[in-house]
Amino acid sequence: MLVSRSDIFMLRNGTSLSRRRLGGASCHYPPNGVKVMQSWSPQQYRYDGAQHGVSDETIESVIARVELIAAVNPSITPVLTLRHLSELCGVEYGFLRRIVSRSTVPYRVFSLRKRIPGRTRHRLICVPRNELKAAQDWIVRNILRHTKAHGASFAYHPKSRPELGAHRHCGCDYLLKIDITDFFHSVSEGRIFRIFAELGFSELVAFELARLTTIIAQGTERPDWIAAARWPAIPAYQTSYEGFLPQGASTSPMLSNLAMLALDARIAGMASDAGLVYTRYADDLTFSGRKPHDLKSMKRFKRKVFDALNEAGFRPNLRKSSIRGPGARRIVLGMLVDGPRPRLAKEFKDDLRKHLHYLRSKDYGPAKHAAANKTSISAMFHMVRGLIGWATRVEPQYGRSCLVEFRKVVWPPLIP
Repeated sequence: MLVSRSDIFMLRNGTSLSRRRLGGASCHYPPNGVKVMQSWSPQQYRYDGAQHGVSDETIESVIARVELIAAVNPSITPVLTLRHLSELCGVEYGFLRRIVSRSTVPYRVFSLRKRIPGRTRHRLICVPRNELKAAQDWIVRNILRHTKAHGASFAYHPKSRPELGAHRHCGCDYLLKIDITDFFHSVSEGRIFRIFAELGFSELVAFELARLTTIIAQGTERPDWIAAARWPAIPAYQTSYEGFLPQGASTSPMLSNLAMLALDARIAGMASDAGLVYTRYADDLTFSGRKPHDLKSMKRFKRKVFDALNEAGFRPNLRKSSIRGPGARRIVLGMLVDGPRPRLAKEFKDDLRKHLHYLRSKDYGPAKHAAANKTSISAMFHMVRGLIGWATRVEPQYGRSCLVEFRKVVWPPLIP
C-alpha cells in the first residue's frame, strides 16, 4: 500500500509529520531551514495515530517508510506524499501537482552563447519560477545535502574544494582531460527517479521528486527517451517524454553527482588498475600518470573511458579532450600542476593584476573600470574580491599581497 493515506493523519488537529511532531520526535528548525529529528519513537507514533483514528495499516506503512529512509541516512527528512512535501516546503499543492503532471513549464528558458573560437554553440539555461525554486531549494537542504558524492568528485557538494582535486595531479608527467557534452541534459528523469528510490522514498514519491527536479522544454525532447516516463495508475502523470536535469535549478548539481556515482566508481577502478589518478569536477574528467606511462598508453586509456561514458549514456566531447605530456603546460581547473603543489596560471594572475591596476588608477578608478567591463561597481567589487579569495586558497602569500592592494582602492561610499 502507498503511504499516501497518511495524509489523513496529517490533516487531523493540525498535527502533521511536517509540523511539530513525528510520532514523538521533537523537531526544530535551525536558521538554515534544515529540519532535524532529535528522536524517533514508533511506539509514540502508533499511540498518536490511534488517538486520531488512523488505521493500523496506514500507521505501520508510515513507520516502515520513515525507518527505511532513516536507514539510508537519518538526516534526510522523510517525504511521504506530494501533499506532505507541499506542507514541508510551503509551496501550494496544486502547483506541485501541475509540475508533476507536466501541464506547466515553470521555467524561464533561454540560451547563452558559449565562447568557442570559430564555432557557434549555445548553452540552454532553465531558471525555475520562485515557487518551484522554493521547493527545489527545500529538496537540496533537506535531502540532497545529506547524500554523498564519490571521492573523486570535487564539485557540487558541501566543503568541496577544487584545489584539492588539482593537488592530486601535481608532479604528473602526463595529463588526460575529458569533457562530457551536455552533462546535465544527459541525466534522464528515469535516472533521477532511481536516485530518490534508492534513498528510501516510495516509488510514487521518487517519481514525483524526479518530475519536480527535471524539465521537458519545447524542442528539447529526446527521441530515445520516448514513452519511458509514464505512471499508469495516475492518468494525469502520463507523458510521452522523459525530462532531464535543467541547468539553472539548484537541485541539478547534486543530483548530477549522484547520477555519476556508479560511473565514478567504475572509472576510478579503471584508473587505479592502470596506475592513474582520477578526479572529476562536474563535466570535466581528469587523469594523470607518471612515467613509464607514455602517449600511447594514455590514448589507449582514453578510448576505454570513452567507451565507459557511452555505455552510461554520456557523450564525450571529442574537441575538448586532450593529452598533455612532458614539455607542455599541464593545467587542471585553471591551476598548473607541473610542480609539487597547484599554482595559479599566468593568465589568471595577469587578469587580476589588470583589475587592481585600473581600480587603483587615479585616472580610471572603480566607476570607469566597471563601465568599461559593462558591469556595476558593486559587481566589480565582488568579482575582484572573489578572484582574490580564490588566489588566496591556491597561493596564500600571493593572494594576501593582492588583498593589500585591493584595500587601497578608493571605492564609492556604498557597496551593496
